[in-house]
Amino acid sequence: MNKAINKSSINKCAKGAAAILLTALLTACGEKSPEVTSVSIDKDGAVTNVIYEEFDKDYYDVSELESMVGSEIDSYNSEFISPRITLDGVELIDDGAFVKVSMTFKDASDFSSFNEEKVFYGTIEEAIDAGYEVSKGLVDRGGDALSEDFLDEHKDNHIVITTDKANFITPYKIRYMSKGVVLLSDKEAVLEDTTGESVQLLLTK
Repeated sequence: MNKAINKSSINKCAKGAAAILLTALLTACGEKSPEVTSVSIDKDGAVTNVIYEEFDKDYYDVSELESMVGSEIDSYNSEFISPRITLDGVELIDDGAFVKVSMTFKDASDFSSFNEEKVFYGTIEEAIDAGYEVSKGLVDRGGDALSEDFLDEHKDNHIVITTDKANFITPYKIRYMSKGVVLLSDKEAVLEDTTGESVQLLLTK
């Protein structure tokens, strides 16, 4: 059994063993939630994931869903001295038409391991040391390209590198980004229209 119940496994349309765990609970793909699934990163690197999916309360039990998600989190945490993931809540919204699942992860590596999606958060220097290549094709809000010497002069600036296409909320303002990213504010980005396998958000500090 796949150990991760992630936003993919909460969606019946998702593939993989994790999705099987919740197939009995969730409706088939249909109406889109009025809320948007998001990944928020704070200045200390903790990650909060809020997931919204369609849910039919007439046939499915939200308490059972909460128990299943909690069990998977407990299984993950059992491998560490102290908990790495907290289940913040599972609740129905919009008169039970949708379910909201909130989880907090100790850091981006825990989010990546649990959700089987790549998310890196750290400085440019840390990203390079970890084997990531910071794209020189990043652009600012106006479409201007990253200057050639920016990376060398700003190695302490933070960067988010992710394969997850949820909305991302960052602790600092977003200065440069992969093409296709849409900024809702200085710190919130919509990634769903990007075409690359991964997305990069280079922050102001």
